[in-house]
Order: sequence, then C-alpha cells, then structure tokens
Amino acid sequence: MKSVLAVIANFGSVQNKYLQQVVTALKSIPTFKVTVVVNSNIPLPEISGIDRVNVIKLSEGLNLISKLVFKIDKRGWNGTIFDYNFIPMTCREVIDKESENFDYFIFTENDHLWLERHINSFIEYEQILPDNRIAGLIQYEDYDHKSDQRYFPAYHSPYDWDYESVEEYSDKKFAHFLNVHQGSFIISKQQLRRIKSAHDFSRFLSNDRYSMKCKANTDIFQYCGMKKVICISDFESSLIHHLPNIYTTGKLGRNKLGSDEIRMREALNKLLG
Repeated sequence: MKSVLAVIANFGSVQNKYLQQVVTALKSIPTFKVTVVVNSNIPLPEISGIDRVNVIKLSEGLNLISKLVFKIDKRGWNGTIFDYNFIPMTCREVIDKESENFDYFIFTENDHLWLERHINSFIEYEQILPDNRIAGLIQYEDYDHKSDQRYFPAYHSPYDWDYESVEEYSDKKFAHFLNVHQGSFIISKQQLRRIKSAHDFSRFLSNDRYSMKCKANTDIFQYCGMKKVICISDFESSLIHHLPNIYTTGKLGRNKLGSDEIRMREALNKLLG
C-alpha cells in the first residue's frame, strides 16, 4: 500500500469544523496509508484522527523583519516563527524532513477537502506527463448546497486560462491556468527529490505577487522546473472543494472574487475545441 503524508496548516479554532472534515476524509481513504500532521498555533485536542500536532509559537519583536530573518536564518523553525503567515512554510519543513519516508506528500490549508480521487488522478497524470509538468487542481465552492452550480474563486481578474497551452498526453488534454494558487499541492517522492536537488525545500521563497501564505504552494508551481497543468478532459477530477464557500456571496467580509459555472464551461469548451 502506497503511503501519503498530509501536512495541514491551521490557525486558530474558527475553522475547526472544516479541519475535522478534512482530517476525517484523509484518514478514511482506504487505498493509501495516510499520515496526517497539523502545524497549528494552538493545540487541537478536540480534533480526532490527527497523527501529530506541531504547535508553532510566535517569537516577539521581529515581525517587521520576519521575511528577511526567514531567508538568512538557516537554523530551522524549532517550533517558533516570527509571523503566523509562515505557518504554511513550516509545513514544507515537515515534508522536507520526511522526504524519503513516504511515496506522496500533500500540503493543504485546513479547509480544502482532499479525497481519494485527487491522489489517484495525480498518480495517473504523473505517469503520463513529462518531468517538467506537474498536475494541479482548481478550487471550487458551492452555494451552501442550495444549487448544483459551482463557483471558482481563483478565476478572477487578471487571471484566465492560457488558451495556447493545451497539450495532450495519452489521449488526455491538459492546460495551464494562470492563477497557480490552490491552497495546497501534492507531489511524489521523485518530484520532491528533483526539487530538493535545486532548492532548500523548507525555506526557498520567491518575491513575486502572491502573499506570504500562498507562496508555500505557488512557489512549487512556478520555481521548481514543473509547469502546473490541469487535466481539462477529466475536469471533475481536477476540482477540490474550498469548504467555507465564502467567495460565492462575499461572506465574512471577503470580496466576491471568481467566476461562475457558465464562464468556466465556456472556457473549457474553447480549450477542448
């Protein structure tokens, strides 16, 4: 049985119901041995199924220069960070330390619902894609189960599909979506080895437009020699549910960023045509 290490970034207890859903779903996957680690700023005794919780503490007084300190300090986290926005980066350190102990590695925010099909599809795509491609996912939300329609938060200005990027491998079509953020990633041991041959996986950090929290996943898709592609011919297998559904109506003060099902289907028809 193949093994999977899933490392989850968690901040506070506001999203505990989503975190429990995510952990339960991961531990319920029957065809993989899934180990779940959560890096959190608080203990999580109320969440069942976690194999290990790493409580990350905040160092005082250095928040203003935290990014600079992060880049030059090579001692590792040692359970302490200068800014809680770095919690996702501490998850990369866990993966780095376990890089030879598992077959596949998932990093995810605490509200993305990982299912067995995500892992199976990734494995299938890795077998047919060239080494300079990596299969990714598209986030979706629903309307709190009041409609069959879906909403795609990442599909907002200035991002769109690269309509010239369609590639075909083993009768499956793939394309590149310009917003590479998906709040997560999955990589294989072989891909991780290649990344580690070029970078300090736990600490390399870009200076691009994505936020500090996003860079834990977006840097993987942009600066590791693997272009992120979405399987558009099996599009349903390339979708992952962002559980809070906060962008559908702009709940909790979030701007209503994204596109509806109609726009996404029109784009897919153009890509597949």
